[in-house]
Amino acid sequence: PTTIRFIIFGCRNCPHHHRRIGNSSTISIMKFLIASIIIGVAAASSSKASKSIRGSKGAKAKGSKAKSSKSSSMSTSMSMSMSMSYPSGPDPGPGPDPDDLDDLPTNADDFDEPDWERIIEIAFPTWDVPANGCPRRDGLDGPLLDEYSTFPTPETGKWNPCYYTKAFAGLSPELGGYPTPIDTKYPYEFAAPYNQQPGDGSTHHCAEDAPADIDVGSCPKVKLGCGPDCVELSTDNDFSPIGHIPPFVPLAAIKRAYSSGEHDICNDWFDFDTRGCHITIDKLDELVIADFGVGNTIQFQPPILLEGVPSSTYFKLEYGGESPACDKGNCRGPHYCSEDVANAGGIWGDFCPYVLTGENAGLYRHPHLALAALELWIANQCMPSKCPSKWLDSPDGDGYAKTVKDTTGIVWIEMDDNKDPMAQPALPYQWPNKEEDGSIFPGINALYGTAASKDGTSPYVYDGEVP
Repeated sequence: PTTIRFIIFGCRNCPHHHRRIGNSSTISIMKFLIASIIIGVAAASSSKASKSIRGSKGAKAKGSKAKSSKSSSMSTSMSMSMSMSYPSGPDPGPGPDPDDLDDLPTNADDFDEPDWERIIEIAFPTWDVPANGCPRRDGLDGPLLDEYSTFPTPETGKWNPCYYTKAFAGLSPELGGYPTPIDTKYPYEFAAPYNQQPGDGSTHHCAEDAPADIDVGSCPKVKLGCGPDCVELSTDNDFSPIGHIPPFVPLAAIKRAYSSGEHDICNDWFDFDTRGCHITIDKLDELVIADFGVGNTIQFQPPILLEGVPSSTYFKLEYGGESPACDKGNCRGPHYCSEDVANAGGIWGDFCPYVLTGENAGLYRHPHLALAALELWIANQCMPSKCPSKWLDSPDGDGYAKTVKDTTGIVWIEMDDNKDPMAQPALPYQWPNKEEDGSIFPGINALYGTAASKDGTSPYVYDGEVP
């Protein structure tokens, strides 16, 4: 017997947010039974043509042209609200190797986990690293170490190898940031709309008239929480049944599924016309729920080592909580706040820099970038003519940060040194950044220009009701 999972997608008040609808009505049951019969007949008629999918050598997929295995009009209507329209172009024909997908490159020094540095570098090639490595401080509040004081030189079309702050996210690569989850089409982001409110574009939905001194981290996310690492599934609301989950959750699910030998990846994971070089939403839902579903919840561990062993979502490149920089309880996940900032309270941890001391200084990378890079790495093997290996050359990179209205960054705050990418939040807390005296941090003018608001890419920016 085959278990068939349906998630019905709809749209309300498009284009700014989407809806998934699920119920147990008689009509829905009848649709389910009819669709089951249709699919069962189709499956029987095509059983003789079935293909082996993967052997002992990593992932294998027969045929390099990605197709959706659910090609009916019903399936298309289900997924439209979480899809983008991409020009299909000419049929690319078979790829250079129609049988095999490469094994994931692994890092022997990191528990044989995927070599995320290598995978990300393929999609987001970086500027040259200074001869001695990335700059690092002598303590969170200390000066730059003399031998580690040279910053890299920006290069056109490449990305910053020494990354200390998310302040420049969504801006031109030459400014030192990377694409945001909105830019990389992360489906479980549900970012706040852009109305010049604190936390715009973040996962925290502060009210449009929220006071300037509000703690952005206190504003709600689009999810039904059942604990710090738990999200309730829901089928009767204005957002995905999964809601917001961190990118390291689907990243882990894809990683394991790709290497499992149980999936016809090129044929079943992609549909270029609706999702470009990304895995389809119904497939991603399926992988996440299969790996992390517990009853009516998604439950996951933090992306760290637990008692010296990788957790179920382990992702080395967050470099959170390193000693001695975080020994006083001052860090907020991967964000290295000074003791003064941490003790002040009311300051969203994301405004603090990433790891900036020790040998890992500047090496933090966002898990949503690893997810985007992994999807593109797989899609490039399945659809090489449509999905180039570099993100800027891919459909997602087309038009990236070309104008102010296209930027997806967050209005920043005043920092204790507005010219230093390693700076800490200024005390007392001040939002927004004033953009004075050569400040490198973006305020309202940099991200809005003369506009009072700007549209976000639906459905990755969500302006519906927040539970």
